[in-house]
Formats: sequence, structure tokens, C-alpha cells
Amino acid sequence: MMKLFYSGTSPYARIARISAGVCDVDHAGGHIASAQLRTDENPVLQYNCTGRVPTLVDGDTIVTETRAVCRYLEHVGNGAKLFAYAGEWPAEQFENTAMSLLDGCALWAREYRRDEALQSDWLVGVERNRANRCLDWFEAQPGIQSGDAPWDFAHIVLFAALDYQELRGLLPDWRDTRPNLANWHAAQLQRTSVIENANIGDP
Repeated sequence: MMKLFYSGTSPYARIARISAGVCDVDHAGGHIASAQLRTDENPVLQYNCTGRVPTLVDGDTIVTETRAVCRYLEHVGNGAKLFAYAGEWPAEQFENTAMSLLDGCALWAREYRRDEALQSDWLVGVERNRANRCLDWFEAQPGIQSGDAPWDFAHIVLFAALDYQELRGLLPDWRDTRPNLANWHAAQLQRTSVIENANIGDP
């Protein structure tokens, strides 16, 4: 059976886990403790020299990096289209902005895991400002305003970014001035693919 390696709170791996649910792709448990990913005992290293999750192993096929993993899941899945918007540049911009938001939040959260005396106030300020600009941009997007945005890769990335920054307590008041985005996020929490692939503790 296909194996999908992930850690319980990795937003990148969560995107892949949710996408597997959307595409109805079964996979064997590949849950790894976050701390183990940063050691020589990381089991992902036998398949992927970066040691990062998500990493997907399907027989002799090894797929790494979030977007590629999700493209593979779409390819082998039930016909659900995660990338139907490919080549539609406004939608591509949405995806790229969502991934930039997530990357910035991941960098910001890593900074907070450093010793407080070593943390960079400048870097935290840069990422806080970037996150707020991105959230304001998403608040004004038509699909977010109307609540009828598709559940595709781009929007799964946005959901994962919102959930991750909330998990790490980066922008605790983000909902206060963004009612459209807050309502959209709340609606996605009811999806089966989200409920079944929630953030989980380390094994």
C-alpha cells in the first residue's frame, strides 16, 4: 500500500493528508514524531535525502514536496480535481499567495522556537506584516466573500496556513477585521477531509 510520511502538525503534510482524503486515496500510516525528523533516525531519509514531509512512497515511485505529492494523489485518485485551475493565472496567483503566506508563517513559528535571546524582532515583524497583508488580500477575494470557493489545492493551502498560524498563536486576532475569511475558514472545518486529517500529537 502507498505510504505517506507526515508529522502531526506539519501544515505541508496536512495539505497532502487532506488532499488524499479529497481524492479518496488510502495510505499506510507514516506518522513520525517531529523531533525524529531532525535526527539521523528519520525514516524518511531512506526515500528522500531532504528528510522532509510530506514524502509519498508508492511501490518504486517516490514523490516529494507538497505540490508534487498532491498532483500524484490527483493522478491516482477518484477523479477529484485539485488542479483544475492550472493555467488560469488569477487562480494560480491565489495558490502562490497562499503558499507564500504559509511559508512565512512557518518561518515565523520557527523563529519563536529559538531561545528568546536569539530571536530576531526584525524577522518577526517582517513576517507579521506579510501575514496581515496576505490575510487582507484573501478577505477581498470573490470566492472567499461569497463562501463558494472550490475545495482545490490552492484553497487547501490557504486553509492549512490559517490553521497553522492559529495553532502557533501567531495572529490571535486575525478574525476581528476579516469576517469573510473567518466565515470561510469556519465552514471548511466541517469538511470530512479536514475532520479526518486534523492536527495530531506526536506518536
